[in-house]
Amino acid sequence: MEKNENSEGIEGIVKVFSESMTEFNNAMELRDEFAVRIGKRTTQIIRFSMIGLSILGLAMFALIFTLLFRMEQITKGMDTMGNYMQHMEENFITVNKNMANMNVLMSNMNEHVSVMVNMNEAIGDMNGSMSQMGENMKEMNQNIASMKSSMSLMSSDMGNMSYQFTNLNGSVGSMGYNVNRMTAPIRMLPFP
Repeated sequence: MEKNENSEGIEGIVKVFSESMTEFNNAMELRDEFAVRIGKRTTQIIRFSMIGLSILGLAMFALIFTLLFRMEQITKGMDTMGNYMQHMEENFITVNKNMANMNVLMSNMNEHVSVMVNMNEAIGDMNGSMSQMGENMKEMNQNIASMKSSMSLMSSDMGNMSYQFTNLNGSVGSMGYNVNRMTAPIRMLPFP
């Protein structure tokens, strides 16, 4: 009877131990499944993050390249505008010289007209003064023609400057459009 009780006690212990080991084994398998699931999700998150970072890096590279290209265009446009401004300065200097020449010629005309007041005393010099006045008038006509040419050059330079500003506005607008296009893929990613 004692053997039977001992054997039942040992069988009970073995049974409890076997059930405990089965539960432990099931728990370990469940833990392994959770670890594999967590590993897969972590791998997916890392993959999506790396893809997103790669796309962002490419977009930043394209943005920097576009910015450098546009800055080069803007710099060339500014250089061209500087040349036009230099031409305008030269034209202003030419106009100033022509005005100074006209002032001198007007002074000469004033002197020659004052000679006519004393016509009775200087009748012999009147022909010379009139010829001198004719030459001065020719020089005035030449200076006026030169001034017209300078003014037309200035008008052309102003038109070129307006064209450069139009190109500059177009380049800045195109840069904004390119930035919007480059950021469109980032907005489609499933990140908050």
